[in-house]
Amino acid sequence: MSFSSILGQDNTVKRLRALIGSGRVPPAIIFHGAPGIGKFLTAVEFAKALNCSHTEHRERPPAPPAPDENDLFAAAAAPAPAPEPELPPARVHTDLSDSCGACLSCLQAASGAHPDIRIVDTAFQAALLDEAESSNLKIDTMRELTRWAQQKPMLAKWKVFIVRDAEAMMPPAQNALLKTLEEPPPGTVVILTVSKKTSLLSTIISRSCMVEFGRLPAAALKTILEAQGTEPVQAAALAALGAGSLEKAADAAAFLKQVSALRPGDQSKIFKFAAGLPRDSHKAREEVKTLLDLLLAKTRSSWAAASGPAKVKFTVLLRRTLDLRRMADRNVSYYLLLETALLESERGGIKIEDLVRPVA
Repeated sequence: MSFSSILGQDNTVKRLRALIGSGRVPPAIIFHGAPGIGKFLTAVEFAKALNCSHTEHRERPPAPPAPDENDLFAAAAAPAPAPEPELPPARVHTDLSDSCGACLSCLQAASGAHPDIRIVDTAFQAALLDEAESSNLKIDTMRELTRWAQQKPMLAKWKVFIVRDAEAMMPPAQNALLKTLEEPPPGTVVILTVSKKTSLLSTIISRSCMVEFGRLPAAALKTILEAQGTEPVQAAALAALGAGSLEKAADAAAFLKQVSALRPGDQSKIFKFAAGLPRDSHKAREEVKTLLDLLLAKTRSSWAAASGPAKVKFTVLLRRTLDLRRMADRNVSYYLLLETALLESERGGIKIEDLVRPVA
C-alpha cells in the first residue's frame, strides 16, 4: 500500500507528499477532521513514505551446511559447491515522496514490526502498563514516548510516533508530551490524530503543524465500503447516509440492521428501539444524531417525490426533524428526543421500518 490507498483526501495527500519531497518535515503534526475519514491510515502511510529506502529488499537463499569434518566419506561424497548465482540489480523506486512497498522498511511497517514507527493508543497502553484497556491515555504512556524519542533510530532515518485519537490524552499526559514537542530530538516526528483539535492544549497546537482532513466524497466512501465487502446497492445507500465518514456509515449500517430485526406489527417497537440507547450520554447523543440523519435523508427523499398535500405534510415533518436534530447538540434527554422523532415521523408517514429501504 502507498498514498494511492488513501481515497477522497487528494489535497491533503498532495500537501504531505510535498513535505516529504522537501525534506523539511515538522517535528509535530496534528491530523484533524471528522471521525472515519482516513486520518490514521494516512498517518501510517506518511510514516512509511518518510522512512522508505526506495530500494527493493531481497535475501539470498541460505548457504548449504558445511560438511562434517569427522565424516570420512564427506569429502568424497560432497559435490563441489556451485557458485552463487548473481542476482539482478534491485529495483529502485524513483518517487521519493511515496513508499515503494518493497524495501525492508516498508515490509516491516506493513507487518507492524518497524522498530522506528510506534503507534500509541489505548490498546498499546494496556499492553505497555499491563492493565485493562481504558478510554484515556495516561501520563505514564506519554513519559515512555518521551523516553523512546531520545533514542536513536534503529533502522530508518526517522522515528515516527503516531498518537491515535489523541483527544484521549488526559491534561497531565498532554503536558508530559510537551517536553518532546518543545525540544524535539533530531529525526523525530510526532503525529497526533484528533477529531476536534480544540480537545488539545493550546500549547500543543501552537507547536504543531495543522493538517486538515475533509469529509470523504460519496463516491470515495462507496468505493471503500464495496472494498470491505458491502454490496453495491447497500454501499451506495450507506455512502449517501454516511455524511462523508466511514464511521458514520458503519453506524448507519448498524442502525439499519437493528431496525430490520423489529417486528412491523409490534406497537411498542419505537419504545423498545429507543430503550436500546447506550447509558453513556456521549455515545447516546452520537447514536441519536446518526438516527436523526437517517430520518432526515428519508424525509427529504419522500418530500422530493411528493406533490400537493403530501408535499406540505413532508415539509412540516422535515422542519420538525431538523429542529430535533439541532436539539441533539444540547444537554437533553436523548431517549425522549429519539422517541419524539420516531413517533412524529410515523405520524408524518415515515415508519421506522421504512429506514431499511434504500434512499432514492
